[in-house]
Amino acid sequence: MGFSTFKQYYLQNPKLLLMQYYNNKKNIMDVNWEVNSMMEFDHHQNIARAAFGDMLYDSDRNQLYYKALKKEITRLHKANKKVHVLDIGTGTGLLAMMAAKCGADSVYACEEFEESYKCAKEIIKSNYLEDKIVLIHKSSQKLKVGVDLPHRMNLLVTEVFDTELIGEGAISVFNHAHQELLTDDCIVIPSEAIVYAQVIESKYIRNFNRVNDVYHNKKLLIKIPDNIKNCQGIESVFDLQLSELPTESFKTLIPAQVMFRFNWSDKNGVITDRKNAIRCKSKENGIAHAAFVWWDLAMDTDGDIMLSCAPKWHLKQNNVPWRDHWIQGVYYFANEVNLKTNEEVNLIGYHDELSFWFDSNKSSSYLDVPFPYCECDFHRVISRTLIGQMNDHYLTNNYLTALKKNVQPNSVCLFVGNLSFMGLAAALFGAAKVYYYDVSGPQSFGKVLHSYIRSNDLEEKVVLLKTYKEVLEIISKQKENEEEICTVFMEPSKWILPEWIDIVRHSLQVNPKTNIFPKEGTVKIQAVEFDDLWKIRAPLTEVEGFEIIPFNEIVQESIKISDGLLEEKPLWEYPSKSLSNAYDLFTLNFESIANESSLILKNLLSVKIKNEGICHGLVCWVDWCLDTDIHISFGASNRKIYNLDWYPYARQRIYFLNKYRNVSSGDVINCDAILCKNGNLLVSFCNTYDH
Repeated sequence: MGFSTFKQYYLQNPKLLLMQYYNNKKNIMDVNWEVNSMMEFDHHQNIARAAFGDMLYDSDRNQLYYKALKKEITRLHKANKKVHVLDIGTGTGLLAMMAAKCGADSVYACEEFEESYKCAKEIIKSNYLEDKIVLIHKSSQKLKVGVDLPHRMNLLVTEVFDTELIGEGAISVFNHAHQELLTDDCIVIPSEAIVYAQVIESKYIRNFNRVNDVYHNKKLLIKIPDNIKNCQGIESVFDLQLSELPTESFKTLIPAQVMFRFNWSDKNGVITDRKNAIRCKSKENGIAHAAFVWWDLAMDTDGDIMLSCAPKWHLKQNNVPWRDHWIQGVYYFANEVNLKTNEEVNLIGYHDELSFWFDSNKSSSYLDVPFPYCECDFHRVISRTLIGQMNDHYLTNNYLTALKKNVQPNSVCLFVGNLSFMGLAAALFGAAKVYYYDVSGPQSFGKVLHSYIRSNDLEEKVVLLKTYKEVLEIISKQKENEEEICTVFMEPSKWILPEWIDIVRHSLQVNPKTNIFPKEGTVKIQAVEFDDLWKIRAPLTEVEGFEIIPFNEIVQESIKISDGLLEEKPLWEYPSKSLSNAYDLFTLNFESIANESSLILKNLLSVKIKNEGICHGLVCWVDWCLDTDIHISFGASNRKIYNLDWYPYARQRIYFLNKYRNVSSGDVINCDAILCKNGNLLVSFCNTYDH
């Protein structure tokens, strides 16, 4: 993390910023940022955002582990065998304590990360189990029998899984343990994992991966370079809360198939690289865009105790345990195959030590699956959420309609963007020259932008500016260069670009007649109650009868030191209920603000509750006024996409309350808010409390 990022997060911390502002001890922007402070901040931010609380709140997961441990330990004791347990990656020590409570004769637990090791040590001690559990500060792959362990263990319990199952190195962990640390007849919890894949057609899901040509008023405006249009995207899984995906947004072509089984109990280990091809029949007409993938765990050796990560619409039940640490994945196909009902097709899956990838084809012989690799760079620098926004025809068409009114024929324009090619539209609308500044820098987006410029024959009209300094020089030398910049514009996004206000200010100082577009943005705020998302920041003191106060203290302290209670999430994936109307926190007229000298803006706002519930926090987003009758929103909106309450192609900001509160109609939540603007930095935060 660089210093600018560190400063930004510091300024997002409401306690630190309010203290500086109200006490006037020093200029906020003149704080001496030290490397040691930055490293400490980074360390605490990692702890605060690790979301272990969400995992510990997963009572289904916890209880199934506990149930399997009790069953297998009892089984071994009935066979007159002593039970020697190894817990790999113990974290808080929860599974090791469960094993001790279930009567294991000895329990050894290893933890590589120092902070987790110290935390587990305190938790084990607070539960009076330090004499029953040997805690080792090492990775399991550094353990030695005869040094760290007295002998090989005959029961392994571990949780080393992620959304992709094997992304945290599960295969190597289990294989090494069998080879070096476990007996041949060892029981493993969980004993097996089963991976499922379901082939779907979905324009909505496709929009997060394949970028489309840009049309305006039904006419092609911006052509997408062929290498980008034909690229299959990046290899990483697109993890989504598929339970919240509206069923009308996709069509199932091939129902869920068992693609892989991982026998964690096999003493010979799991094969690292495998391929599996299944010949299937399509149940409907459609285009195979992607595979929805999830996995189940058989916790015991009999397969009677099952943990499922399947979405609720697959299980056909609503009371599915909520998880944010293990969700479902989307894997895009390199080839989008057109299928007819009952037509045969190959569903092909492959995995190496850390990843899966999938494809489909109709061939009877070609079954090889190339490793997905983005060769166009577009998918490597553009997030999938932003790709979805680029494919939002409604938003794009409205923006282009308003932009066209602001571009004078044969004029000179300046575009400020962040990973955006929409500024090219000004040249296509008749501008003689467009100076183009992308704040992400030429290293990340430059190659992509050049390919767009070439594909649309704009080499003579678009001038790329590489640095912020170049932008200011171009603005300052308008008269000297006899080149008046008529319009300075940006593409509205989920938040206001840090550089935007300073560029607007400088432009108007040099030429007060400069047209600014868009002219206005409104920061909105709304009180909400979440069905489950609140768990990621909620304090925990007890799990399955074990006290875990030391863990809670570490996390809460890290939250205070790092970035407060701020999160960014795509809220369409997280069910919630609005408790208030959406309030205007700040309305920013950029022409007016640019003429102000104040370093910060402040607002004291009372959010009035209209619906009874538990207030977990305040959601914040930006609405943009593009024209008198053209408005777009990146938050809660009356515009419904598959009946979703939140705009799906952006992440909204959430400011969690320090303490969640029961509220009734008429109650008030008072907010202190500060909006900072200082050159390359624009941050808002909200500190909330009740009266």
